Amino acid sequence: MGYWDRKRVLVTGGAGFIGSHLVERLLASSRGARVTAVGRDPAKARRNLAAVWKSVRFVRADAAEPAAMRRLCRGQDVVINMAASVGGVQYNSVHHGSLFRDNMGIGLTVLEAARQAGVGRFVVVSSACVYPRDCAIPTPESEGFRDAPERTNEGYGWAKRMQEYAGRAYAAEYGMEVAIARPYNAYGPRDHFGPERSHVIAALVKRVCDGEDPVVVWGDGSSTRSFLFVEDFARGVLEVAEKHPVAEALNVGADEEVSIKDLAATIVRLAGTGARLVFDRSKPSGQPRRRCDVSRARAAIGFRARVSLEEGLRRTIEWYRAHEMTGNPRTRRSRR
Repeated sequence: MGYWDRKRVLVTGGAGFIGSHLVERLLASSRGARVTAVGRDPAKARRNLAAVWKSVRFVRADAAEPAAMRRLCRGQDVVINMAASVGGVQYNSVHHGSLFRDNMGIGLTVLEAARQAGVGRFVVVSSACVYPRDCAIPTPESEGFRDAPERTNEGYGWAKRMQEYAGRAYAAEYGMEVAIARPYNAYGPRDHFGPERSHVIAALVKRVCDGEDPVVVWGDGSSTRSFLFVEDFARGVLEVAEKHPVAEALNVGADEEVSIKDLAATIVRLAGTGARLVFDRSKPSGQPRRRCDVSRARAAIGFRARVSLEEGLRRTIEWYRAHEMTGNPRTRRSRR
C-alpha cells in the first residue's frame, strides 16, 4: 500500500496553477485518496481541475480565514499549503508589504488550523525567493536564512522564510510532522499569463505568441535562473511530503541554469515568430544568478527533474496557443 493510498488530503490553493497539477498527480498515483482542493474561484477550479473534477472535492474558501480552515482541516491526514499571493519581478518589487502580510496570514492560519485539528502531516511549500542576492551558486539549503532575501522579492521571501520557521517551531513544540519543500521558479500549462502578476516565462510566452515585435525584456538579459516544469514541481512537493517530514527544507528544482537572454531567444525560436529582442537596462533584473543545488534532495528522497527546459517550453507554448491566445475559438468557448 502506497503512502497516499486512502489518505484524506487537503490542498489549499489546489485549484491554482501549481496546485491543480499537484492534485492531478496525487489522484493518479494513489488508490482511494480523498482529496479536497480549496480555492476562491469556482470557475477557475472547474477549468484547471477538469480532468479530475469527478474525483476531487472542491471547496470555495479563503485560506486566510481561520474558521474556514479549522472546519476544513478536521479529519484530514495531510494538509499541503499551496495557497500563496505572488507575482513576477515587476509586481513583487512594489508590493513587499502586502505580499508579506498576505502570505504570512495564509501560512499561519493554515498551520494553526492543522495543529488544532490534529492533522497527521503538514507541508510547507516555500520558495527559492528566500535566498539572498549573493548566495552561492549552485545554492545549498544552508543559505536559506543568511542575510536578507534578494531585494526585488524581499516581502515574499521573508514571508516564505517565516513560514519555514513556523513549521520548524510547531514541529518542535507540538510534535507535528512537518515537511518543507523549497521549490525553484515554476512554469508550464495553466500558468498566470496576465501582465500584472506573470513570471518571466509566462510573460515572454504570451508576448511572443501574441505577436509583439520587438519584445522588450527587463534588465540586460544576463541574469540566470533554474526553471522547474510544473509537473516536476508537483511531483517534488509530493515526494518531500511523503519521504522527508523532518521540518528541514529541501530544494526542489532542476540543475539547468539559463540566462534570461538565452531563455527569451529560445522562446522566440520555439514559437517560430522571428521577433526581435530588446533589453531595457533601466528596469530591474532581479537576483543576478539562481541555480539549484539538488544534491540533498537526490540523497534524501531520490528527486530529480525529468522535463528539460526545451521540452517544457515547447509544451507551455503549445498549451498557451491552444487555450489562452486571444481569438482562439477554444478560448472563447471556455470563457462563456
